[in-house]
Amino acid sequence: MRIGILGPLQVRDTAGRPVEVGGRRLRALLVRLAIDAGRPVSAARLLDDLWDGDPPGGNALQALVSRLRGAAGRDVVEHGPGGYRLGVDPGEVDAVQFERAVAAARRGGDPARRATTCAAPSTCGA
Repeated sequence: MRIGILGPLQVRDTAGRPVEVGGRRLRALLVRLAIDAGRPVSAARLLDDLWDGDPPGGNALQALVSRLRGAAGRDVVEHGPGGYRLGVDPGEVDAVQFERAVAAARRGGDPARRATTCAAPSTCGA
């Protein structure tokens, strides 16, 4: 699965087909998890972020996670002791690819080489 959060949200399955993630809050959950790709995000943090500091009672977060799993696949969200985590390799998130490309370009030394590194579609997630 590939997730694009730089610009409009784009989700593609492993075959490259678009995956529809409907609903503002559902998309917000996916983007929030993608921002911390590879790291768990606590339920308290998600509740605060997704409901602007005024989370509903009950199991609203669990219901939202269930809906996201239904839309994007069972393995898209993992749950563990630290909270919820995007169940996708961090390198499949365009923002992570971009951060890695920028870091590699900074190590490049020569400005022309650095520009080439950042302009390459394979390193910048295009």
